Amino acid sequence: MPTSLFKPRIAALLVALLCWSGSIFAAPTPFTAHYQLDISGWPDATITHQLSRVSNDSHPGGGWDNVWESTMRASIKVASGEERGQFELDGDRVQAIDYTSAYSLVGIGDEYHLDQSQLQSLPDRQTALFELSRKAPDARCASTQVSPCELDYQNHKGKTETLYYRVTDRGDIDTPAGTFPGVTVDTWDPEKRDRHLYFTFHREIPALLLKMRYVKEGEERSHLTLTDLTLDRPNDATGSTAER
Repeated sequence: MPTSLFKPRIAALLVALLCWSGSIFAAPTPFTAHYQLDISGWPDATITHQLSRVSNDSHPGGGWDNVWESTMRASIKVASGEERGQFELDGDRVQAIDYTSAYSLVGIGDEYHLDQSQLQSLPDRQTALFELSRKAPDARCASTQVSPCELDYQNHKGKTETLYYRVTDRGDIDTPAGTFPGVTVDTWDPEKRDRHLYFTFHREIPALLLKMRYVKEGEERSHLTLTDLTLDRPNDATGSTAER
């Protein structure tokens, strides 16, 4: 494949991967999840997703309290990408406060950053993914008889994007890492209705993906599967435990 065609396709693939987040929302649980991504016509990729609590010391003078960080890393043989979003939880309110992303292709890459002032009105992609996963279990848009739900966010360059979504299933999901309660959401760009990303989230652990499928013109082009999961939960004796 000519290099001029290879580079933009791989870069676009990594950007797409890192995109896709009166009810009482589930409290976040720190976790580390590993996935296998199968892409039609391309080498398989590995993805690591971590959700962790951020120490207050990381934001001196910022006035932030309950701060969390969502980080995704993707890699294939010739390229890699990483995206990180930090956000504060204040009850049910989620406020994005910092975002960075970077990719590298055969030694050539770029970096992006959105700061607190740029994130005041709309969340970054990682924060939006967290929000989507919390809203999905009780979302009203679970029938074609009602309008789809809508989520606005900023892409890695700060451009406003709109995501429509509809809940399609709330059932247990079998994965190589185990069986978990899931909720599946069909998402699409209103200007690209022939392309759909189907996210399957854990119903009780915000941000945790169980599966993901990308469908274009009715054909599945890629799918993501959870292969390994570690949950970090409080423990009276040791302070934390790891569960699989």
